[in-house]
Amino acid sequence: MVILLLTGLPGSCFPKVNPKIGLDKVGHLLMYLGFAFITLWGYRKQYQEKGKAYQRKALWLTLAISIVFGALTEVMQETLIPSRIGSVYDWIADVVGSIIGVVLFYFFYRNGNILKNASFHK
Repeated sequence: MVILLLTGLPGSCFPKVNPKIGLDKVGHLLMYLGFAFITLWGYRKQYQEKGKAYQRKALWLTLAISIVFGALTEVMQETLIPSRIGSVYDWIADVVGSIIGVVLFYFFYRNGNILKNASFHK
């Protein structure tokens, strides 16, 4: 929801930056890192209980959804939102963030009980 809100704001809400490099790319990377990590976090119980095949499927599906969602938001910016421009560089930052988010989840899950036993309702 936050990603859609931020990508749907008019361009005048943001400072002007170099379109190829800049702080906006870091923002894209962090948004999609969080998106991928939180998506997998939501499935952590099933991830733990259903075995290796489900785990691989969950990682790849999350990565695919994140990448497609990033592409769709860029197309949406280009076609539907006044004064916004879709950017392949933003999408690349989205992809990199998604990959990092999936890798971080996998790393934390495999290296300890941090995620296995974590719960918001203790």
